[in-house]
Amino acid sequence: MYQLLVLDIDDTLTLSPYDVPAENLAAIRRAQAAGIYVTIATGRGYLGSAAIRKAIGMQGPVINYGGAVIHDTRTDAPIFQTALPPALVRELLLLGRELGVHAHIYQGDGIVYEKENPAADAYHRFLNLPYAIDPEVCEKQWGNVPKVLFIAEPAYAEELIPVLAKRYAGRAKVSGSKSGFIEFNDPDAHKGSATAWVASYLGIPQNEVAAVGDNLLDLEMIEWAGLGAAVANAHDTVLAAADCIVPACAENGVAWLIDHVILPANRQG
Repeated sequence: MYQLLVLDIDDTLTLSPYDVPAENLAAIRRAQAAGIYVTIATGRGYLGSAAIRKAIGMQGPVINYGGAVIHDTRTDAPIFQTALPPALVRELLLLGRELGVHAHIYQGDGIVYEKENPAADAYHRFLNLPYAIDPEVCEKQWGNVPKVLFIAEPAYAEELIPVLAKRYAGRAKVSGSKSGFIEFNDPDAHKGSATAWVASYLGIPQNEVAAVGDNLLDLEMIEWAGLGAAVANAHDTVLAAADCIVPACAENGVAWLIDHVILPANRQG
């Protein structure tokens, strides 16, 4: 029996920045009607995920910034949060410059970066985020930064992720989300630890938690959940770790998981 369902957004629940496919949304409503708490775990911030969580109609904890922050939608306030040390933030910004990739930090719901570039423009337009261009961003000390994001060419990002994960082991959690994205969080802040926190907060045991995702940022969540699912378009590493593989995002894999696995298991239970 499952009481908690945790959904990644991008390339898992939806291909759209703001809309949930009707088939997935209808299945989520069926899960909610059956008493299952449905939430999201995303690399997006609270504002960037607002349209999706509002469409779902959830009231309670939601996981943002890849597990670095958990908000309660009933108050819009964080109930758990982590931040990268200012010295490490500066180091990562300088590294992004050295590697020739876009790097930005998060301040509240907005992003800050060094100079105008197509990657940054596409990112803040995609999520309709406030942003600031600060030519001195690399020289400043920044506090309350939940994560740093690099955006690179997809093949370059895939090459960099394992190298940077090894380089920053113990200092930062390095992972990939959307194609070309490299994410840096607190070493203990990831979707797996955040899902465990939410389950404990709600009083739900691990074996009654289901989660579904597509990319490396979802790996720990899928490994931790009692039922870890991957959409068919997932990264090979995620596919290998999943307990089950559901149809691709474009084929409404979330609805398939709910209707063919979760609700039948609950009826049997």
